[in-house]
Amino acid sequence: EIIPRSILMTTFEGIHYLLCALGDGSLFYFNFNIDTGYFTEKRKVTLGTQPTVLRTFRSLSTTNVFACSDRPTVIYSSNHKLVFSNVNLKEVNHMCPLNSEGYPDSLALANDGTLTIGTIDEIQKLHIRTIPLGESPRRIAYQESSQTFGVISMRMDLQDSNGLNPTRPSASTHAAMMSSSSSGKVTMGTSTMGEHSAGDEVEVHSLLIIDQHTFEVLHSHQLMPNEFATSLISARLGEDPCNYYIVGTALVHPEEAEPKQGRIVIFHFHEGKLNQIAEKEIKGAAYTLVEFNGKLLASINSTVRLFEWTTDKELRLECNYFNSIVALYLKTKGDFILVGDLMRSITLLLYKPMEGTFEEIARDCNPNWTTAVEILDDDNFLGAENSFNLFTCQKDSASTTDEDRQNLQEVGMFHLGEFVNVFRHGSLVMQHSGETSTPTQGSVLYGTVNGAVGLVTQVPQEFYSFLQDIQSRLAKVIKSVGKIEHSFWRSFHTERKTEACEGFIDGDLIESFLDLNRDKMQETVKGLQIDDGSGMKREATVDDLVKTIEELTRIH
Repeated sequence: EIIPRSILMTTFEGIHYLLCALGDGSLFYFNFNIDTGYFTEKRKVTLGTQPTVLRTFRSLSTTNVFACSDRPTVIYSSNHKLVFSNVNLKEVNHMCPLNSEGYPDSLALANDGTLTIGTIDEIQKLHIRTIPLGESPRRIAYQESSQTFGVISMRMDLQDSNGLNPTRPSASTHAAMMSSSSSGKVTMGTSTMGEHSAGDEVEVHSLLIIDQHTFEVLHSHQLMPNEFATSLISARLGEDPCNYYIVGTALVHPEEAEPKQGRIVIFHFHEGKLNQIAEKEIKGAAYTLVEFNGKLLASINSTVRLFEWTTDKELRLECNYFNSIVALYLKTKGDFILVGDLMRSITLLLYKPMEGTFEEIARDCNPNWTTAVEILDDDNFLGAENSFNLFTCQKDSASTTDEDRQNLQEVGMFHLGEFVNVFRHGSLVMQHSGETSTPTQGSVLYGTVNGAVGLVTQVPQEFYSFLQDIQSRLAKVIKSVGKIEHSFWRSFHTERKTEACEGFIDGDLIESFLDLNRDKMQETVKGLQIDDGSGMKREATVDDLVKTIEELTRIH
């Protein structure tokens, strides 16, 4: 093992601990019996990658430990279990408590170049910083090379006799630099209904380039009249070393049921300037753009199209897929493409680079009105639909018949009660690679139109059955508001069918066990069987269940 760099003995909630931090950023901790002098229950977590220094401090009359490292962490106890909470600082070399009239219950934190004085929040939570734009952000992309965010925004301008005038100051009208698209290169069609009368409110879409650190709007690029931005990514294309912001748009006219024209516009932000490198006229709205094996994948109205980036810095169409109503969402993994359709649920495509074609591998035959999709792994796919439900589909690669192989089976159904409009692989907390008894795999975040953020993770079948048993017990012990049965609320419900929840565990209900009093906990656990680690079953205790559920809470 690596040499210990910091050792600390402390007491949390009446339990004595020895903490030993090593030079590689890992931490061992032991329970210490003060009467016998024995150490028990050796555990290990990884806090960072550099030597860690341990220091105690008091917050709200309780003792906590601050682990100074390249990933600073606060260690505290909850329900007699140690919790490791990340601090929103990049690096801390030393820490000492500071309690003065000017800085009560504070900490002084030092690294190589700065001294920071601050306080620690009472609980681990998301740190939210609001950046007022004065207009509505619609899409966002991060570009590491330029240390900027690209943001598609929309503001409302007022039409008067002199033209369009902003109704209030906003980010796109007060940027450090500004530019706009001209309609000279794009055939605008013969529409005469695009002109606005005096007093009309008109949507104006812009691409904002925002500094990652200061959140200053460095550049604002205004799109053409009647041009709505529908998608935005940051990507590298082909052998080109530059990172580009790529915007997909639609030209929207009131008399058209759906857009018939649009653009894919490629921008390069360098040394404070945003330059338009190329644009491609398209016949429809570019609902989604994805960087795909060095090429650009786009869903345009009912089609999926793959574009190649040439040495002349132009987009050249390589292949198409036409079998959709409206292809709204795209996700990729390797050569596989998951298409989320407005009405036809999800379809799995395979790109064949040698032939330069798409092949449809399988599709979900249920008519779900899709609102977001994600690829969980090679055979499992997650979707959300407009009746506030989640569903999962599975590809049966081992089936002996072509019909079964081409059909994505719905294996999971769950009523969330929220309209999901985005899925992303990721996590809100740093995952400590310590000992854990909860075998979760992967982490997909979702966002809803009401502003909620949630997480979906996968568990093995045996652990799923164990959690399902706990869920059914808790549903009997905890009475819901309005006496609505838990199984009824979580049933997959649409206008045409209602089916029982399947393949999902309600994490909120599982975690509510920790809020029960001891008697209710005992009632829930009574008769519950748990694996003893050797493959045999034994009766679970309250402490067993508290430990398991607390470890589940740490994944978010």
